Amino acid sequence: MSVITSPQNERVKLVRKLQTQAKARRKQRQLVVEGVRLLDDVLASGTRPDFVFFTEDALIAHPPLGDLIAWLEAAGERCRPVTPELMELMSDTQTPQGILAVVPWPEHPEPKRPDLVLVIDGWRDPGNLGTALRTAAAAGVPLVALARGTVDVFNPKTLRAGMGAHFRVPLVRLDWGDLQARFPEHRVYLADMSGQTPYDKADWSQPALLMVGEEAHGLSEQARALPHTALRIPMVEGAESLNAAVAASLLIYAARRHALR
Repeated sequence: MSVITSPQNERVKLVRKLQTQAKARRKQRQLVVEGVRLLDDVLASGTRPDFVFFTEDALIAHPPLGDLIAWLEAAGERCRPVTPELMELMSDTQTPQGILAVVPWPEHPEPKRPDLVLVIDGWRDPGNLGTALRTAAAAGVPLVALARGTVDVFNPKTLRAGMGAHFRVPLVRLDWGDLQARFPEHRVYLADMSGQTPYDKADWSQPALLMVGEEAHGLSEQARALPHTALRIPMVEGAESLNAAVAASLLIYAARRHALR
């Protein structure tokens, strides 16, 4: 099998666009996943790659990578070797692992009446967003809604931090005006340091919208304008606010406690 060496190769150019342009990801309905661990997680979700690039050096250095390529080829997937220079050109990481794949955009049916909707309100850090999605997937959150101003959920850094969560949890972008219309029976909980109700005392037995803002800017005016209950996570005096992903994780597990018993 010949090694791809040219950056003008059409698939190489596609990978570069998908890595750097949210518009291209939306138009092509494709994403790039990098590394053995993330690709394993994506494959475990039942998703199959459109094509895979790898380096022969990586096959020698990491035998499990060779096993993965052999399995993909036996399953009829299109795998092509590229030069290390091309892999570095296409990669979004400082130290490429020697394998990346272009995969279909995940399409999940939105549940009709989710008992919990995690609303991400204006997060700008892709790593935090990916971490929250990873927790949501682990806890079985039925739906994650992304409010306006939130970083692209399919940003390469978010994909890596999510560790396959994008392919397990339904994700939707919602305007604030749609939220109450779509979930009229859901109680609204806001994560708020000054809230009166401890997060572990909330009534999570009823359908709920759980809204978490970014620690730097807090919740948006649109979120605060909704009829809500403000939840606080107790901290010792003088402690700084929690990282948004950490706060979201604590709240998610409190809300899903009844479902995980």
